[in-house]
Amino acid sequence: MTVRNILINALGVVDSGGFVVLSRTLKECASYRDKIFYVICNDNRNIRALKKRHESIKFITIRSGRIYRVFYENFLFRILVKKFNINLIYNYSGSGPLSFLINTPQIIKIHNLHYFYKKFDSIYFSKSLYFEWFTQVFLRRAFFKFMLNQSRHVEIQSIHVQRYLYDFIDVSDKFFYEKSDISISRNEFCKPKHYDFSKKLRFLYIVGPHFYSLHKNLLDFKIAMIKINEMNIDFDITITLTREQLSNSGLWDESLNSKTNFIGYVNDRKKLKELFRDNTILISTSIIETLGLHVIEGIKNGVITISPNETYANTVYGKEMIKYKLFDSESLVNTIIDIMKYNGSFDSKILSVQKYLIKSEKNKLGNILDLFEEVSSV
Repeated sequence: MTVRNILINALGVVDSGGFVVLSRTLKECASYRDKIFYVICNDNRNIRALKKRHESIKFITIRSGRIYRVFYENFLFRILVKKFNINLIYNYSGSGPLSFLINTPQIIKIHNLHYFYKKFDSIYFSKSLYFEWFTQVFLRRAFFKFMLNQSRHVEIQSIHVQRYLYDFIDVSDKFFYEKSDISISRNEFCKPKHYDFSKKLRFLYIVGPHFYSLHKNLLDFKIAMIKINEMNIDFDITITLTREQLSNSGLWDESLNSKTNFIGYVNDRKKLKELFRDNTILISTSIIETLGLHVIEGIKNGVITISPNETYANTVYGKEMIKYKLFDSESLVNTIIDIMKYNGSFDSKILSVQKYLIKSEKNKLGNILDLFEEVSSV
């Protein structure tokens, strides 16, 4: 099959991580002049910025909302396929049109794993969040499971995604494509930052607009920071949220405000790199991630990074990554104290994690055209 006209379904992309990867994907697409790319997406500020950067790509913007999305993905796509002679549909946002309505080959990209994570069920139940589990997990799991069952081609960012899917769907007829979504050129990786624990520590917490979601697990971070504060350790916190966002969420403790820099969402690469200074420790508390771009930013910028000791972290970041026990703020505190007590240099550990990440990403498909060609050859 010769693939020339490709429809990219980017409906529902709303968080910062999604736009970062989408921007890189479109940059790869724009370099192939022999193909025509159509992107159907919601109209918002980030999409308008992408349109200015990629004039060779044709954008089709629509109204937002789940009801509209169901209509567009199931009916309007048939019109677009016929009108633009579409050879391939790339469902970047993780869902797609019903296969019995559209015969065009499709790829589904898995961005979000918490619908397909067994531990999530017990977490919701332990907190008596039965209605929230039904609406936020069960119904969405049923929808995405149906979509996945209709699709043969599945793009994943890491092999652990495929392993988690085994628990919910029959993958015997699926083709999985592990594609890299990060740049691994040497100039992307900084030298390890300098650490002097006799001076002020800087804790960095990078999170997007879904910070209140259960899988982001902000409480582990908050409780650990309160305990660190009670130890009279000199530190400050930089968090990519506003004071109002956190105050209105009910997830924050006002006693930490005097030590916290509320900087809001950062979309400027230069400003983002400025966050990774000497004596900075990036902390991630996510229960589950497909990749965890915020952690990868920490690794690439040469700072000490801490994540939960979960399967995804061991797969994506490697065993040399510093980890703590999930849902155990005392474990997170002890991990921080152990770091401060260490008399040696962290350079070798930081470099080891960087090396693992580079090697792991090199074993994946390198760009979007590699993916499209693999699908067309099946």
